[in-house]
Amino acid sequence: MKKFGRRVIPVLLAVSMTAGTMTAYADDNFTPGPGKPYDDATEARIRDNVLEYDEISLLIDQYNTTLKNMRDSYSDNRESYKSINKLKEQMADASGALLEQSGQMSDMANMFKNALGYQTMVTPSAYADMVYASEMLSLRADQTLLQADAMTEMTPQMMKIKMVDSVRCSLISGAQSAMIGYEQMILNKAVLEDSISLLEAVCRSTELQAAQGLVTQNDVLKAKQNLESAQAGKLSLDAGEQKIRQTLCTMMGWEYNDIPEIQKIPEADLSRIDGMNPETDREAAIANNLTLRYNRLDYENKTDGSVEKINLKRTMDAEEAEVASSLTNLYNSVLQKRNEYETAQAAYELEKVNMDTAERKRALGMIGNLEYLQQKNSFITKEVNVRSTELSLFQAMETYDWAVKGNLSLSQ
Repeated sequence: MKKFGRRVIPVLLAVSMTAGTMTAYADDNFTPGPGKPYDDATEARIRDNVLEYDEISLLIDQYNTTLKNMRDSYSDNRESYKSINKLKEQMADASGALLEQSGQMSDMANMFKNALGYQTMVTPSAYADMVYASEMLSLRADQTLLQADAMTEMTPQMMKIKMVDSVRCSLISGAQSAMIGYEQMILNKAVLEDSISLLEAVCRSTELQAAQGLVTQNDVLKAKQNLESAQAGKLSLDAGEQKIRQTLCTMMGWEYNDIPEIQKIPEADLSRIDGMNPETDREAAIANNLTLRYNRLDYENKTDGSVEKINLKRTMDAEEAEVASSLTNLYNSVLQKRNEYETAQAAYELEKVNMDTAERKRALGMIGNLEYLQQKNSFITKEVNVRSTELSLFQAMETYDWAVKGNLSLSQ
């Protein structure tokens, strides 16, 4: 059932969006009218009860409370931008909101960490991706707070970068990572549920063997402990799935306990990698980087020859070098994730042959049920791992593209 009531955008916010505080991402030929930032087709998409990956930026723009508050603050202050105390308070509030969402991502990462390695249901890459998303939001929160504390004067252009552009990029990229993490969680559950079925069969078989004196009671106890551990892991993954769903809902306009249909992440388009080149993309990444854009404006406002201006120039030079180095590292990560994906595909193709053989043997009565279930579990694990590594590759490509578009936090 579609829920329009909870997703209706307030009239004043819609008017403010069309006044220039947001960009409409609909048809280029569409000219927004008062209170109507999108064309009818786009409006219908973002007001249904379905979450699709390519709608994330639209939904964040339209419904995210933190971004709305920052836009409102920017709109209130752009004509009176020397009201530093008020601006500092608003930036501190924004920092707190970002830190809260970072904490939610961190909770998700811990859930992934708890499941690391068990039946290979969670890969280190999936865990690392969620940690990265959390740290990006946390770093953005810290930077916002520090810059508010150090602020003496901020031009409207600097204010927009800090209060709107940076927050928007962090929220969208964070929501994208959360949605990728959600599908990873669903995949992990599929493997674990099949593993539980296998372990139940192992328990039954072990108990029968114990009754015949073929194994000890310690073997029975160990089989039961393995089953109980997997069942506990299932409960943990259920909680993790619910947590990520609630985070996605609250970030994009649903109530936390709503149940929108969450679509799968698009398949990784390997041809995107052919268009990546850290050498040629470096110029765009440096020009677009949000921290550097802010510092360039700040640099222009400082007195020529002052210590502050000299030090800021030195900082900017270091930041440009960091962007270039980070872009190379992100590109290498894409290549590594592509190799992992291709390796997983090869392993799956081999396992398909083994599975087909097991199916034929089972039909002929040549293998027992337990041996068949073991082969089936191995097949499902390999099959899921293909999609899991594909999602990690997709995340790596998204992270690289975000860096080129300017959303790359710097340590300087």
